[in-house]
Amino acid sequence: MAAKITNLLAMKGVGIFAERKAGCDDLSFRQYNLIYGFNGSGKSTLSRLFSSLETGNLHPKLPANCSFDFTLGNKTNFGFPHKMDGLERRLLVFNSDFIESNLKWSQGKANPVFYIGPDQAEAAAKLDAIEKKLPELESRLKITETAVMRAEKSLNAFKRDKARFIGQRLHQTGRKYEAPHLTKDYESWSGEKILPLSDDELTTTEDTLKRAEPMPRLNHIEFGSKRIEQTFQFTREICEQSLSTVALPEIQKFPEMLLWIKNGAEFHDHHALERCLLCGNELGGERLNLLKRALDDQIDQFIAKLDSTTARLQSVTEALDNLKRITPSPDSISAGLRHALRKCRAELLTAIEAPEMHLNQLSLALVEKRRKPANPVDTSKLPHHTTVEEASTLLTNALDALNSVLKQHNLIVSDFALHRDRAATSIRKHFLAECLEEFTNHIETFDIAKKEEADARAAVSQAKTDSEALRQKIKTHGPAATVINKLIASYLGHRELTINPIEEGYELHRHGTAIQGMPSEGEKTAISIAYFLSKIDSDNRKLKNLIIVIDDPVSSLDTRALNYACSLIRNRLSSCCQLFVLTHNQQCLNEFRKAWKKKARPAIGKEPTATFLFIDVTIPKDATRRVSSLVSMPKLLREYDSEYHFLFSHALKFADARHGVSEYGYMMPNVLRRILDIFLAFKCPGGSPLPDKIEEICRHYPDLDRERLGALERLAQVESHSDNLDDLISFSSMTLEETRQATDALLALMFHVDERHTTALKSICV
Repeated sequence: MAAKITNLLAMKGVGIFAERKAGCDDLSFRQYNLIYGFNGSGKSTLSRLFSSLETGNLHPKLPANCSFDFTLGNKTNFGFPHKMDGLERRLLVFNSDFIESNLKWSQGKANPVFYIGPDQAEAAAKLDAIEKKLPELESRLKITETAVMRAEKSLNAFKRDKARFIGQRLHQTGRKYEAPHLTKDYESWSGEKILPLSDDELTTTEDTLKRAEPMPRLNHIEFGSKRIEQTFQFTREICEQSLSTVALPEIQKFPEMLLWIKNGAEFHDHHALERCLLCGNELGGERLNLLKRALDDQIDQFIAKLDSTTARLQSVTEALDNLKRITPSPDSISAGLRHALRKCRAELLTAIEAPEMHLNQLSLALVEKRRKPANPVDTSKLPHHTTVEEASTLLTNALDALNSVLKQHNLIVSDFALHRDRAATSIRKHFLAECLEEFTNHIETFDIAKKEEADARAAVSQAKTDSEALRQKIKTHGPAATVINKLIASYLGHRELTINPIEEGYELHRHGTAIQGMPSEGEKTAISIAYFLSKIDSDNRKLKNLIIVIDDPVSSLDTRALNYACSLIRNRLSSCCQLFVLTHNQQCLNEFRKAWKKKARPAIGKEPTATFLFIDVTIPKDATRRVSSLVSMPKLLREYDSEYHFLFSHALKFADARHGVSEYGYMMPNVLRRILDIFLAFKCPGGSPLPDKIEEICRHYPDLDRERLGALERLAQVESHSDNLDDLISFSSMTLEETRQATDALLALMFHVDERHTTALKSICV
């Protein structure tokens, strides 16, 4: 079933109307909608909102900066400036603009109303098939549009959340990483194989990004590894040398005593001792001279050479120890190089171990040599020169590798901004690689949804194009003339005025010839309504799908024509999808209100199908302009079908207020007189005075209580029309008590004479 308009959700800048927005009362439009408003309240403006949806464009008489939004029962919205198209085939609006654009009174002509020609049965069948299929295609389009919105929303949410997460891991100050950046990265690297970082790589890369300033530079480590080979070779040679020039038999026999003897001789000579402190023997001049010749400068030079060799060996050993100490720790280097530094540092420490071991062995040999400087030391157990050379080379290579890492660190320090940018790129690639499959799935889902939407839209567009082409091919405006003429005759009660088809539309005729002058206002209204109703079935429209808006259909019609017009509209349009009637004519209001009253207030358990609204015009406080608002129809307009009903309701209220004082007490005598006049006018037709009619009704109903009717006779006498000014400027001479008695008597009379009528009347007025 076609959806109905359920609410005017929003409205702004629409002429006299007050702004409507979310939170305003729901207007609850239903199948039948009656909207009453005085002239100038905004009915035409309201009808032009519907006209805008009928044409798919903002009505030229509406403000260009206005906006409005109608809601349908299927939760779709149509309005301006968004979503204007979609209801063109479903909406028909009758108002002054419709008459102005279709009926040329001064020319006596009208635009054509196209009907499907009977000789185009095959094309008509194709058109009917297309139009039956069109709702299904439009429904499919709506489904695909929803799927696109859902897929786009999911994709955007994914990009937004993932970008926010990546942005947090980039640790950027003053810069944001948002969904558009993620999309750009995805597009830039779509053809590249992206691999995620390892946990360690991710940690070190993030550490780089966390730093606002670069780390300090690290000095290049200098160490001459050749010193190890040279020192080893020189010391080995020293250890292998012997002092064969020493002639003393004691030294030759006991060479390890050389230093002891030399030091002792120098001590005794320095102190001019004549006897040996060790043995106590006398030290003669000849003996001292012999020792001096045996312990000459060559021995001093050799001993000095041993001392310098020891210092040289110790210096190399200390340099190796210092090399271990000055090697930087991983925490002092750029995060991305820490792993490499750990590896190089470990390799360097390992490379130092062999030279240290070789130098320690050599140091032991040198100690032995110093103890026995005259004898050569056995060096057969010392490592071969090539072994020392290999260890030195390994140390050199390890140190070069370490210095290479330090060089990379210093390059990073020199261009820290570039390094951070590269780190940020690595982070972005890492997380994009992690979510690449999910991202691609979202993109593919969105692309598929868009393609399906495009296909569905193309199908709807093609169907509309085909249907319009078929409609143009088969439509003819001649048959509509018969329908229009029949309706005009019914309205006016004669066939003097007709329309005749001509090539470009219709021509107005009076008595069979082209009309001269202008039709009367009543004739214009009759022709306009007939012309509009004929359009309902034109262009292969289906009444059950139509939303019809009629603005003031009864202008300048006499009572008979007005009643007929209202009846015709109700009957012809009762099965349409939705009907809106806007009027300022109270008689027209009553005609539709009486017909739809039970639809607006159905029996308990049933849903209402009609809505009564009122265009309320006010001037807000501190304002100078009038403002209109759509509100529920006031009870005074909604509940009473006639003055008779209204007055009878007050009589009932007065009777019920027996134990209190009614605010309407002083006007009740005149009200009762008016009710009695109307009731007896039907029961006792004729021009007899009211007292005579009371007498007549008593003859027809002898069971009436004559004493009680005395109150009505008193009412008839007191409230008779008079030309006495005093009767017009003073209260009724009936007391409140007499008025209550007259009220009771009137109600009793009406129930007795016509219980069915009075009961029905009471049910309406309570």
